[in-house]
Amino acid sequence: MSGKRALITGISGMVGSHLADYLLENTDWDIYGLCRWRSPLDNIQALVPLANAERRVFFLYGDLRDYMSIDRAVAKAAPDYVFHLAAQSFPAASFDSPLDTLETNVQGTYRVLEAIRQRKPSAIVHVCSSSEVFGRVAKDSLPINEECSFHPASPYAISKVGTDLVGRHFAEAYGMMVMVTRMFTHTGP
Repeated sequence: MSGKRALITGISGMVGSHLADYLLENTDWDIYGLCRWRSPLDNIQALVPLANAERRVFFLYGDLRDYMSIDRAVAKAAPDYVFHLAAQSFPAASFDSPLDTLETNVQGTYRVLEAIRQRKPSAIVHVCSSSEVFGRVAKDSLPINEECSFHPASPYAISKVGTDLVGRHFAEAYGMMVMVTRMFTHTGP
């Protein structure tokens, strides 16, 4: 046992569940997964027997809109690595619920990073942003790279600009090891 611990927010989502599978197969880390009480658990059904048999998978309940639940999860996990994947991730839905999208994604990311700063500031943190921050890019500006400016075209994209900036803020203001990636559209089982 390495004694390393990873916290995956959004473990019940497609990306989070596949990341948990990968970490279980390729590391000896303990995996702590944050899920909302109302999240569908279809993607993590295969992890449940592993949680019981190997005692390497631990499920924690919390909501990005509730700092106390996030703080409790971070305290329990005491993570060396954090993969912050939880979000309201549907651009179309963000037009129906823009404020919920902003609160979940921007303030939720702030809550996660603040809990880490208070509880385990040495953790290495991955914050998941989105290529949606770039919006519609002119052909003469292709290919997209990190130097491209933000032109968000939906409340979701605006929330991911905020997520991106919150991650940078914690890295710069507090010296935390936070990396932000701008994920492009991905599909899978």
